[in-house]
Amino acid sequence: MGETPRVMSEVTAEWLSSVLECRVASIRLEIIGAGEGFMGQLARVHLTGSGCPSSVIVKMPTADPGGQMIGQMMRVWEREHRFYTEVAPHMHGVRIAECLYSRTDPYVLILEDLHPRRPGDQVAGPTADQARTAIDTAADLHGSWFDHPELKTLDWMPDISDPMSLSVGAMFDMGWPTFLARYEDSLPERVLRWCEGFAPRVTDWMTKYLPWPCTLIHGDFRLDNMFFDADGSMTLIDWQLSMRAPSTTDLVYFLGTNLPTAMRREMQTELIDRYAKRLRTHGVPDEWSDVERITIGYAEGVLFYCTSFAASILTLDTANERGAALMDSLVRRAFSAADDLNAGAGLGL
Repeated sequence: MGETPRVMSEVTAEWLSSVLECRVASIRLEIIGAGEGFMGQLARVHLTGSGCPSSVIVKMPTADPGGQMIGQMMRVWEREHRFYTEVAPHMHGVRIAECLYSRTDPYVLILEDLHPRRPGDQVAGPTADQARTAIDTAADLHGSWFDHPELKTLDWMPDISDPMSLSVGAMFDMGWPTFLARYEDSLPERVLRWCEGFAPRVTDWMTKYLPWPCTLIHGDFRLDNMFFDADGSMTLIDWQLSMRAPSTTDLVYFLGTNLPTAMRREMQTELIDRYAKRLRTHGVPDEWSDVERITIGYAEGVLFYCTSFAASILTLDTANERGAALMDSLVRRAFSAADDLNAGAGLGL
């Protein structure tokens, strides 16, 4: 079989033959997503041989020691492995990449190659049709798992009481000066002050959501993790941050940080209405698919993301142009959304 690879250069035809149970004669590695994946090495591997696919995607943990430490703290590789081996077989109505092989210690994941489907671009933003498709996918995911009894058995999957979720307030003071140095002059003054007032209250704010019914959320519901087909359908990848949480969590991240400001202002009401109606088709009670309740959660959640950027800024590599552009778009869109929604006032700030 050969030793399980830990870096892409160790991937061999012999090892792939063994784990894919086919005869791989030769391989060619094409590194993809360089500088875009915060927690992993990613490659498209082209195969020749007998009974094997023409190409697959191989995913491994990042080689960066700092990234490895963060990933282990967040258990991202265990979460993705267990998602594909324990949850994915029970997914219905949401397209995900087929898992061809997964193991831990060392972690390595082999997925079907989604080419020629094309990934979205979070920096550029979606088309209107892509935004609608993403919202439909979110509603299908959240609706089908809403308050599902099986969620209680997924105790390896964090919920919002997880220490990492609650660490935003503690990390805020460390990152805020760096965040202000980069962004203060370009963001709404009152939202900056709201963040400073909200940071000490984040843990108490999250606690109020603990009694809410949970669903399975993706946790990183953004365009870079969405592959669109010519027929308009969408496949969702990268389940490293999957967790059990109130359904609006993915909605907040998508609307608040993926849509360019002008598009969000134009489509926000339509998309929230669309999401609520589709939740109800899955039997989600009116109480939890109520547009007003969802909109309030959206406003509060956007301000949470604004505040959490103080921690995220500490991992920003400014030499990585794509990563810096992504961070800039996240920040400016979220702060604009919080300002438009008057989010601080709703939280008494």
